[in-house]
Amino acid sequence: MKHVLIALLLIGIGFSTSPAQSCYKVVTYRIDCELKTENKTIHGLEELTWVNTGTVAVQELYFHLYMNAYKNTRSTFLRGLLERAPELIERFGQDGWGYCEVVSFSAKSPGRFDVVSLQPVFVQPDDENNEDKTVFKVDLPRPVPPGGEVNMTIQFVTKLPRQAPRTGFLGDYVFVGQWFPKIGVWLKNEWNCHQFHSTSEFFADYGDYDVRVRLPQEYIIGGCGVITDSTAHDDGTVTYRFQQECIHDFAWTAFPDYKTAVRTFEHPELPTVTMRLLYQPAHKRYVDEFFDATANTLKHLGLWYIPYPYPQITIVDAAWRSHCGGMEYPTLFTTGVSWLTPKGGSSPYGLTVHECAHQFFYGLIGSNEFEHAWLDEGFTTYATARCMNTAYGPMAYGKIYLEREGFGIPLAFERVPVDARDWLVRNHRQRGWKDYVDKFSWDYTDYSAYRNNAYEKPALMLWTLENVLGASVFGDIMKTYAQRYRFKHPGPQDFIDVVNEISPQNMDWFFEQIMNKAGILDYAVIDIQSKTPQPAKGYFGQGKDREWKEEEPTNEKISEVHVRRLGEMRMPVELLVTFEDGESELVEWDGVESFKIFQFSHDNNIEKAELDPYYKIWLDVNPVNNNRFAKGNTFASFRWVSKWLFWLQDLLEVVAVFS
Repeated sequence: MKHVLIALLLIGIGFSTSPAQSCYKVVTYRIDCELKTENKTIHGLEELTWVNTGTVAVQELYFHLYMNAYKNTRSTFLRGLLERAPELIERFGQDGWGYCEVVSFSAKSPGRFDVVSLQPVFVQPDDENNEDKTVFKVDLPRPVPPGGEVNMTIQFVTKLPRQAPRTGFLGDYVFVGQWFPKIGVWLKNEWNCHQFHSTSEFFADYGDYDVRVRLPQEYIIGGCGVITDSTAHDDGTVTYRFQQECIHDFAWTAFPDYKTAVRTFEHPELPTVTMRLLYQPAHKRYVDEFFDATANTLKHLGLWYIPYPYPQITIVDAAWRSHCGGMEYPTLFTTGVSWLTPKGGSSPYGLTVHECAHQFFYGLIGSNEFEHAWLDEGFTTYATARCMNTAYGPMAYGKIYLEREGFGIPLAFERVPVDARDWLVRNHRQRGWKDYVDKFSWDYTDYSAYRNNAYEKPALMLWTLENVLGASVFGDIMKTYAQRYRFKHPGPQDFIDVVNEISPQNMDWFFEQIMNKAGILDYAVIDIQSKTPQPAKGYFGQGKDREWKEEEPTNEKISEVHVRRLGEMRMPVELLVTFEDGESELVEWDGVESFKIFQFSHDNNIEKAELDPYYKIWLDVNPVNNNRFAKGNTFASFRWVSKWLFWLQDLLEVVAVFS
């Protein structure tokens, strides 16, 4: 009965499965499945309709079987993952491996061929690993012309892995992602259907989903879209029906111990959204924080970029150590806290905002995460910091203090105020020289290069563009990009074209360095010299015009500021010099030369020199060396010490937790 009441409640608070504006739908999925809890398998029947949106006929269909990444250690996914996390195998055990097997596959195309049984054939479009079974194809008896459709019926069995990244089970807890045969994207008259790599995520067409999930009645369930119906069965199971138009994936989760909470997001300029939270029993004290972070994200990103159009969003507090926290799906995302997380800290705010922000760049724009991960992760990382700064203050991580809780042990000290973007700079400093941004996600030098070029570097690039072009201009750029390419799978050039369309200057020179060249940006003030010029003395002129002169000393001071470009990247940067009397002078350096000397004439010596004094260039990996005081001034040392104190405090907090 409680499951029926939940479904009726969700219907009663006003659901509509249609986004505010329609999208171009390529696929329609109808899936009926049942969870077998004793062995964590899912038996499913999938009815799929696909439309050929290209300009040439298609006779081969390509599909993803993502769950086969967990089938054995020879999959491309696990080969890559085990290089950096070999302990993963230990938690799988004997029964913790996963797979998805196609039991039967049939297809028909109206007016072209009747129902035929087809045999899937595994292919490896990205590498030569014949052991990888994450992509298969089927050959149709006749080609499907542009505008034609294929209706398919697929019977499949999926085995969930234990504590696997992004999906699987832990005890009675299940999170079911990438679990069914999913058709690839027919793009530019060829199949875009990559294997599952340890550093890749997903790409799919938009369509309608109608999914029925049957499981024991004691389980609380959540999934993409909205629960529109539930049916109780005599054997103690319940079938829940989820529906949602215009999404590009479907995931669900179930757990007997989930607690539920429902609140409504309302804003006069944005659509009303039902926020449904599934949380762990021990995490009741974080309920307000989960909702607050979600509401702030829906508000700010909806106003800045594009309104969230779906009637519901589901927030999942993933089970600790399930390895499913921090993942996004259309209208659903996972967040979480551990038992060590103190109430009032920056967690779960930061993670919740980040995963909710994916609903916009991943969910509504649908860029190709295989080939251009930065268009999702980088934009989301940028938007996360911007939302955190706006919702919780420019020094969000400094104002949200960690309390002394837990067994009488102080878990943390009050933090030194630090901008929400500072951790991006810190990480970029360590690995910013590795690789360039626009590469396939599995082609980066290593995992740290992937992280930097998918997350940190593009986020800092966007912050730099905002500061250089101005918040108003860049706000128009981001809104135009989001609204123009909603549901349209844009690529990098689409974004660059929008920038150049709205920006007062062509920015190709900027993107060329970041997209296609490895390197970092680092400018430094290396020396300040001031001296009093000698008065002129001696003979001046020739012949009858020659005369002896000896000028009186003046108060004029000649000063030099020596600057260097230490990184490979180049861009214009401002230099601000402040004299001992408090007056200042601002000049611009094109940043091209590796070394340059600026000269200044003033009644006083230079007291300090600052490159990028207004913190416009967040791509600079070492902002500390941007500033220099004249010799004898101790304030520069103070700045260094304050930075080191912040880094030391981070270390002390970790020690305090585990002491």
